[in-house]
Amino acid sequence: MGPSGLILADKPVEKEAFEAAIKGNTVEGRKINWETTYQMYFDPSGKYFRLDSLNNRENGNWSVDKNGDLVMEGRKKPQYRTVKQRDDGGYDIYGNRGEVIWTIDKILPGDPHGLAK
Repeated sequence: MGPSGLILADKPVEKEAFEAAIKGNTVEGRKINWETTYQMYFDPSGKYFRLDSLNNRENGNWSVDKNGDLVMEGRKKPQYRTVKQRDDGGYDIYGNRGEVIWTIDKILPGDPHGLAK
């Protein structure tokens, strides 16, 4: 919310900038519907490795398409997720119904948690 109580609109991401921000780095954030936190490493090879606060692990393939959508292919068919940057520098990831399903609140260089091991 803005200072006057107005909801501030998120900004669409540019493919190159978003891809450069996450490629080879670890993101930390919240998975909204599960009320959990997570860490996810985006390997430059196009693989991702995720661990959440319930100790669930997932890995798969990732890419950013020409529209700046995050494409995740894990246990299911590829999922295309709209990404918008927040005013605080973080990102919101949207589901098919237009709701925020997870957030990126922090980006750490490399794989400091050893998620790819």
